[in-house]
Formats: sequence, C-alpha cells, structure tokens
Amino acid sequence: MGIYKEYEDLLSKTYAEVILFLLQKYGSAQDDFFREKSYQRFMNGEIKRITKGKYSRTSEGLYCHHIDENAYLNLSNQFFIEENQLSFEFQKKERLVYCDLIEHNILHALITQETSQEYGYLGYDLFLKPMIEEWFIDEKIPKLEWMKNCYHKSFLIPEEAVNILNKMEKKIGRIYPNTPLEYHEEKERRREEFKQSIIDKEKRLEQEYIERQKQLKISQKEWRKEDNERFYRDYPNFKDTGMQFHSPRLKIVALLYDYKYKETYKSKKELDSAMKPIIRDKLVEELYEIISNVEEGKR
Repeated sequence: MGIYKEYEDLLSKTYAEVILFLLQKYGSAQDDFFREKSYQRFMNGEIKRITKGKYSRTSEGLYCHHIDENAYLNLSNQFFIEENQLSFEFQKKERLVYCDLIEHNILHALITQETSQEYGYLGYDLFLKPMIEEWFIDEKIPKLEWMKNCYHKSFLIPEEAVNILNKMEKKIGRIYPNTPLEYHEEKERRREEFKQSIIDKEKRLEQEYIERQKQLKISQKEWRKEDNERFYRDYPNFKDTGMQFHSPRLKIVALLYDYKYKETYKSKKELDSAMKPIIRDKLVEELYEIISNVEEGKR
C-alpha cells in the first residue's frame, strides 16, 4: 500500500485504532519522555527544567506523541505540567507513540473530532498543519537536520498534501482548497485581506487621532473660557486690558512696562531681565494693583 493511501485509511479509523496501528508499525518507546526523578524535583520546585529521556527518533524522521493528549493539553510543555500538576504517568514510555508528520497531524485531527475541539486542535492548527503546508505545498525544505529527516520521512507532492489536508479539515467540520492552485489563491487572498486590514486600521487610527485632536481643541477652548471666567471674577479690572488667565509672562511684563516702568527702563526687554527673579503670580498682583489704581483714578 502506498504511503498516501495509508494516510487516507488512517483517517477512517478511530484515535484508539490509529494508536494501535502506529505502535505496531514503529514499535514501543524504549524510554520515558522525561526522567522521573528530574520530573519530581521539578514538581517540587527544586529545579527549573526537566531532563528528557532518550526517546527521540527524529533521526528516523519520527515524532513522539503523548497518547493521553486526547484528554490533556500540552503534555510536553513544562509550564502546563507545573500549572496543572500533571502526573508522571502520562510521561511513561507506555504512554508514548511514534509517528511521522502526516500521521501526527492525523492523530490531532482525530482528537479534535472526537473531543469536539476540546483537545488536539491547537497542535493541529497552529503547529502541524502549517508545517505540512510549508513543506509540501509551498515546497520549502526545512533547514534543521532533524526537520529534514521528518520532511523526507513523510514527503508528499503538493497535490497529495492538499488532498490529505482537505480530508482532515472535513473530518473536523471545515473546508479546505481542493488543489494546490486553489490553496495558493486562497493564501494570496488572505494575504491581501491582511494587508488591507492593516491599511484600514491605520486609516481608522488616523481618523480617531484627528477626532481626538478636535475634541481636545474644543475641550481646551472650554477650559480656557472657564479659567478666564474664574480669573475675571478674581481680577475684574483685567477684563478690558486683554490680560487673560493664560497670558504669557512677556505680556504681563509688557503691560507693566506700559503702565509703570517705561520711564525707568529703556525697553521691555530690559524690564523683563530685571523681573526674572520675580515669579509670575507676583507680577500679576503688581499689574492688577496698578490697573486698579488707574481705574480708580478715572472715577
């Protein structure tokens, strides 16, 4: 039987049946996934990383799959192990099975189907399926040696890769392109949609920024109006002088020069230099006193 036909046949089996088939095909693991003593020390918080067992067969192009991944997430992930306090039982050699890349994805597709996407889906959709697409449809040969072994072990031509993924996707209730051409067209469409979404987002953010600036200007205008109203309640005689709450220091100095100091200083600049040590509030008080006296004199 050809390898592609074998993959098709596996998709017609249950997860348990495929596990038995793979155990017979590749044999049992000869070592645990993690060293038990190291595992327990990690669980006790004594060490940061768990020492792995000598289970790897990537030299033969094979992955190692945890059989209990149909009931638990990320059994090889140390963060999940610690977070969920997972038993070492799941790491024993009796709970491991070997598979090539396509078989590995079939296992995850079957788990996804049989558990209604509660388990298996993340490994399928985020790791294994994209790798099949990249290697066998996009035809990008991996660079790492162990990956090359896995690539050659499960090699499919683009048409076969599309067909087997199409069948896997149907298994979990989704649709998939029927040909490599459709795959590439769909990929290009998604790429263009993504680019357009970025453009649309940038436009939206730019428009939101413009609107925020408009609102800020309106708010600032209202704040200035309120500040001036309070300012004129405290300093009513400033109202007809052009003096406002936010008037700059130079304007205050200029008014002081016009009302009081033009005979004392040669220029407003000279007065400004002389007034440097005096804080703005003191200048405002002095100016208001001068203007109030002028207004009083008019009466």
